[in-house]
Amino acid sequence: MALTPMSTPPGGGDPLADRASTPDKIGRDHPMTTPRRLVLAVQDTQLRARLERLLAGEQVDIELLDGEAGLTGAEGEADMVVLRGESWSEDRLAEALRRNRSDDAPGVIVMDEDVSARQEADLVAAGASAVLDQEQPAEALSEMLVGLTDAEADGGLQGPESGGVEAEPQLADFQSRSDSMREFLDMVRRIATTDSTLLITGETGVGKERLARAIHRESERGDGPFVAVNCGALPEQLLESELFGHTRGAFTGADRARTGHFEAASGGTLFLDEIGEIPLHLQVKLLTALQRHEVQPVGAQDARKVDVRILAATNKDLHEAVSAGEFREDLFYRLNVVALRIPPLRERLEDLPWLVGRFVRHFAEVHQRPEVQGLEDAVMQRLLAYPWPGNVRELVNSIERAVLLCQGASLRLSDLPDAIAGGGDLPSGEEPAGPRRSSAEQEWLELPLVDARRRIQEAFERRYLDHHLREAGGQVGEVASRAGINPRTLYEKMRRLGLRKEDYR
Repeated sequence: MALTPMSTPPGGGDPLADRASTPDKIGRDHPMTTPRRLVLAVQDTQLRARLERLLAGEQVDIELLDGEAGLTGAEGEADMVVLRGESWSEDRLAEALRRNRSDDAPGVIVMDEDVSARQEADLVAAGASAVLDQEQPAEALSEMLVGLTDAEADGGLQGPESGGVEAEPQLADFQSRSDSMREFLDMVRRIATTDSTLLITGETGVGKERLARAIHRESERGDGPFVAVNCGALPEQLLESELFGHTRGAFTGADRARTGHFEAASGGTLFLDEIGEIPLHLQVKLLTALQRHEVQPVGAQDARKVDVRILAATNKDLHEAVSAGEFREDLFYRLNVVALRIPPLRERLEDLPWLVGRFVRHFAEVHQRPEVQGLEDAVMQRLLAYPWPGNVRELVNSIERAVLLCQGASLRLSDLPDAIAGGGDLPSGEEPAGPRRSSAEQEWLELPLVDARRRIQEAFERRYLDHHLREAGGQVGEVASRAGINPRTLYEKMRRLGLRKEDYR
């Protein structure tokens, strides 16, 4: 089956990216000693010429090859190969991508005009680094090409599924098609190399620590230590000692001196997660450390100078905490030099196919399930309709579960958790004690009113537009007329809700 053309993402969700504002401009901001090598295995002469124009002036050496020679001829030498998807059948391209997955093989970017969300996920699961729309705006396209090529040359994209320090996150890992993420990452790149204190906010599971690690890696302190502290996980009586250290005999049980996290991170970055959980009396000491760049260990008479950059994160509303007297206003403003809010996954669903494909590929390899190669259309539709309260972390766990349970080559609805697949029946013989609620409704009832209202409105608009797009065969003008709104407004709503007209044709 030939690939159908791919919509121009008006910005889009990494995916991922998870994994994408456009990927990290590391090639532009940090000149490379060795130019990256990009092979254009594109037979379309007009597209070739456009790509060469877009990459003119970048630190990328371009070589032109045709068809499968772009893969076999570039192995071990190129950093990235660009293929045009329309030149291949879907099955043949997926098989070529799977054959290309070796340690010394270059990354592969598939370019096309219109692929469905499911097709994109399957191609990424087969081994594509990304599937890009060849008709998207020039600046976005060139940035994505350069960013993906740089990331591949630096060891490849890493994602939350890799976890831990070993993954060495980079800003390219957050590559995204969504407008909100593109604007967000543009800001991140501007301040990543500075020493400014940053406050990273966002819902649970959006990847706050991974972003902090990526910022550290891109900064001038990237060769120094990165020390992460979860302020909400430590008992109050231990937190002060953990942060600032203590001398021998400072308290019962202190049989030897301890270096605190501030000193351990000297020369690098200290990441304070769940900063809103620090008790008030320690907030004073933390503020002093930030202002004077020095700490005083518990039991010590003198302060010690520290050279550390502070990145803090929280999923709490610190404005409300300040109003409630639970967080010091002066500390809030000292931390909030630059505020970075990571958009939740539901606001960048354009990234979902790419993220899903990456996670399918990763967990098929980790759990030795090479027969798992993609997913059914119904699975992608359900993934796009789900509100993802647990964000990328929930997506990672859901795809891992589905890969483990899959009994064929493609993930099915029955492989997904009940909350995503549509909920399950009650155990035999049990009856609900009251009106039965869906998992989504239960979640709304636990939210503040303003958040619940927004979630319900988003869910309603998604179902409403999904219905009319199906009936109209993806004709945006007709749907706009039915809904009584102008096409531009409809396009914006579709972008925000992760709906693409091509998926309805």
